[in-house]
Amino acid sequence: MCFGDCNGNGDVTIDELLILVNLALGVGNVDQCQAGDINSDGVITIDEIVLVALNVLAGCR
Repeated sequence: MCFGDCNGNGDVTIDELLILVNLALGVGNVDQCQAGDINSDGVITIDEIVLVALNVLAGCR
């Protein structure tokens, strides 16, 4: 599984990263992207967003 891959297609995109930023800001529900909740605590945090951003830059396979 690719952290931050909200739609499960094997890639992490800027759109998915933006979803996670919005979730961290309280817009929406973590259920919109369980793949971004790396530690499964029900909250998207800055450290999780940083890891997902690295997946956007490096690719995730």
